[in-house]
Amino acid sequence: MIHIDPKEPSEQESYQQKRDEFKDPIGQTPYRHESVELLNGNLIISCSIPENILKNISHNSEEFTHLRYTACTSKPETFKEKGLILRQIEYKRKTELFILINMCDDNEILLSHTLDGIIENITYLCSISDSPTWGNDGWEKVVICIISNGRSDINEHVLAYFNVLGVYQNNIAKSKVNNKAVEAHIYEYTTLISVKHFKNSVEMKIDEGIAPAQILFCLTEQSKHSDDSSQWFFNAFCPILNPKLCVLIDVGVKPGYGSLYALWNAFSINPEIAGACGNIEITKDGYRSKLLNPIVGAQIFNYKLIYILDKPFESIFGYISSLSEGFSTYRYSALQSCTNNICLSNEHALNFDLVTRHNHHWKLHYVKSAHAETNIPENLPELIHQQKRHINKSFLASFYAFTHFYYIWKNRHYILQDLFANKSYIPAL
Repeated sequence: MIHIDPKEPSEQESYQQKRDEFKDPIGQTPYRHESVELLNGNLIISCSIPENILKNISHNSEEFTHLRYTACTSKPETFKEKGLILRQIEYKRKTELFILINMCDDNEILLSHTLDGIIENITYLCSISDSPTWGNDGWEKVVICIISNGRSDINEHVLAYFNVLGVYQNNIAKSKVNNKAVEAHIYEYTTLISVKHFKNSVEMKIDEGIAPAQILFCLTEQSKHSDDSSQWFFNAFCPILNPKLCVLIDVGVKPGYGSLYALWNAFSINPEIAGACGNIEITKDGYRSKLLNPIVGAQIFNYKLIYILDKPFESIFGYISSLSEGFSTYRYSALQSCTNNICLSNEHALNFDLVTRHNHHWKLHYVKSAHAETNIPENLPELIHQQKRHINKSFLASFYAFTHFYYIWKNRHYILQDLFANKSYIPAL
């Protein structure tokens, strides 16, 4: 048994005027001490959603009225062994799409841009009437996982944004449970709120015209390497949910309407596809005026070149050296035999590992009908920072491919595909 004590007051600021509308009119709810039973050393509690949010929502089931919080003392690798489960399993729901949004020093504006696009896609899935998989209850088969590294490092405006959605509450997180350090704070809530940012305003939709979105927010206690986020997603949550597809989306990338269905449909048609990507376009806000900036113009030309020539051509041979940065999908059954953390955290190495898998015939595919929008750096320092991260990933993947290049000839691909894979990697080393 453990006594719940309030955490020290947060320095979180209000999230513009919209956040103020959902504050408790009485002020902070008085704290009370009560005993809670632990599950294998992990604290799990259910917290009521503020009344000012509930009054705008027509649903009254627990997933809409209560936020579930888990103070997890387990490592990602032992998450399932400790008997921890997620709401999706408690409700006995099948997971078709498990979407990862990996946060890294991102603000609430970019995050809302991405979440709004995902919720629009979930709404589209619920509108499909002639599919045995999707339909009115299609939202039940989609889970959005947002992972952020370091409780002390996360942007407080992001926490305020989560508070508006109902996905986060102040003063319930614990750094220790029975003197055991907490590894991650897990918040689960099904929201009916969508926030969209414009240049000078914020638009909020509540319970009308949008489908429910099941959100799993994982906030690690300590700030570690970005690979840690991949381990929580692939090693902790995926074995529990056993999704059909894992969708990886970067903060700031907004999937186009119907794009998630286009990706899902490609996997359903061809069982040999292990990974797929769509077309990434530049956000069209001020598109023409930005062309005057040579840094922007060069990137736009590069994007066009990649998604008109490179990826469609590589897709013919069933091997794409790099799927879309920030917008890619993988079949979870193809990832289950991948135990190398280098591959799971590095997309370039993962693609090589999938295609060269022994006694398999996995392919990588480009789906033109799946598209997404993203912002690009508009100045040299931001561009250098972006390219540095990309080069570091490519170098690690190239080294991995160099030390494992003979794997290419141990799979079940046709000789032409093996030759193409060799040509793609070996000369570049």
